[in-house]
Amino acid sequence: MDEDFREIPGLGDFNLNLNNLVLGLAHRFLFGEQQDDRPVQSSPDEVPEVGSLAPVIKMKYKSGAVTMIIGRRESGKTVLAYRLAEIFGKPTFAISKEAPVPSWSQKITMADIADDMPPRKSTLFIDDLPLEMSSHNYHSTDVRTVEDLIPVCRHKRKLHLIFAAQVSAMVDKFTLDADIVFLKPPNMMFQDIERPAVARWYKQVLPIFDSMTEEEQKRHAVMLSQSYRGLVRIDMPTMGMS
Repeated sequence: MDEDFREIPGLGDFNLNLNNLVLGLAHRFLFGEQQDDRPVQSSPDEVPEVGSLAPVIKMKYKSGAVTMIIGRRESGKTVLAYRLAEIFGKPTFAISKEAPVPSWSQKITMADIADDMPPRKSTLFIDDLPLEMSSHNYHSTDVRTVEDLIPVCRHKRKLHLIFAAQVSAMVDKFTLDADIVFLKPPNMMFQDIERPAVARWYKQVLPIFDSMTEEEQKRHAVMLSQSYRGLVRIDMPTMGMS
């Protein structure tokens, strides 16, 4: 059975019974009435760090993969993306308007993407995807560039693509065909325009984010994959930012 939601670190004076009720309801939303016999764990150590989970570790050894991160501005999407890139352990290239970037990452632009850039067996992170690819302009060269990367990333190019966006409605559907999707706290102004599948997940996990402080929200995400659906902790990239 998939892992259940665990107690969230650092909740301070929040009422433990209320948290357990919220987490239990989230588990029922996600997995239905059938549950295993394990109680909801209250220890902060029970929330796994993203790098310890089998689906993420397996991606390190895949020839290529796609990861999607969705959440509001300044919710920790960029830190999560670089943490994943660090776990994958491949040369990392970033298309991002934010600075700084990790010392082991190289900044490029959409115009730099070509047959040999980024090189095979590397990681490409595109931050704030709609701004970079002008998602509603389907004649845009940037849109075609990203569209061309998706079908070849897993085999021909052997790329790990990491996309980040504030709201799912602002990106094309093909970007959501990901190996793993991470949900960060949503932009409340855009909740009504999320794509239906994403909106259903947010409805189920919002109680968890609502029980956290802003800092705790930045350090956690809900991970959705074929074999794991639950809360994860995000450590800062160990090599730091430059």
